[in-house]
Amino acid sequence: VEKQDADLGALTQDVIEMIRHLGLYRNKPIVFTGKDRVLARVHAPELKQVVLNLLTNALDSLEQDGVVEVEVSQSGDRGLLCVHDNGCGMTEQVLEHLFEPFFTRRRDGQGTGLGLSITYRIVADHGGTIEAHSDGPGTGSTFRVTLPLVQAQEQHEKLTQAA
Repeated sequence: VEKQDADLGALTQDVIEMIRHLGLYRNKPIVFTGKDRVLARVHAPELKQVVLNLLTNALDSLEQDGVVEVEVSQSGDRGLLCVHDNGCGMTEQVLEHLFEPFFTRRRDGQGTGLGLSITYRIVADHGGTIEAHSDGPGTGSTFRVTLPLVQAQEQHEKLTQAA
């Protein structure tokens, strides 16, 4: 897959704007925070799928007064994408199986259980990590994706080619 340098913040905002126009999510607030350019070498359509999966899961978990917060930032040589909601939260059992194919606990009984397993694969294929956290039912959830920044990716590619 051809990867190109992309600003994670701009890519995330594109997905947020698309979701805001969908009837199902039109009245659910998404708060975006991101100040600096965070450049990573990615396959943009795949990374947009990651953002879309995380956002729709977060939005689906919300009650009427819920909110989703999205932050894009940088920590050392890693770009960070954090999606936090104050929705239904997750049990420890759900957290253990979250990224397995066909595992779903959607409250509306829909879904295939493939979204987060695909998200996990895409993030891993980009040299990144994804972690999920929840203090339990009713406490909301946080998903944290890390991806190597362009400079780190270039250094890794040079080392791999030299070996």
